[in-house]
Amino acid sequence: MLGILLRVLPFWVREPLLVALGVPFSGFLFYAAARDEKPVMAAIGTAVLVFTAMRVYTMARVLRARRLVKEANGV
Repeated sequence: MLGILLRVLPFWVREPLLVALGVPFSGFLFYAAARDEKPVMAAIGTAVLVFTAMRVYTMARVLRARRLVKEANGV
């Protein structure tokens, strides 16, 4: 169900949503790992954080590309 929603949502809705959910979720996983002393949860939190950072990098690249296209077209 989640996969279908993520495929249907446009880029400008999907990417900020993934970032907004990824940052607190990774923070929760780090907190739970420290509280319960489980390194597996810390590893999962790191993976979520890396995925979120890749989404932020992708959004920044797309925004930069859109800005450059607008400047090139004189808009």
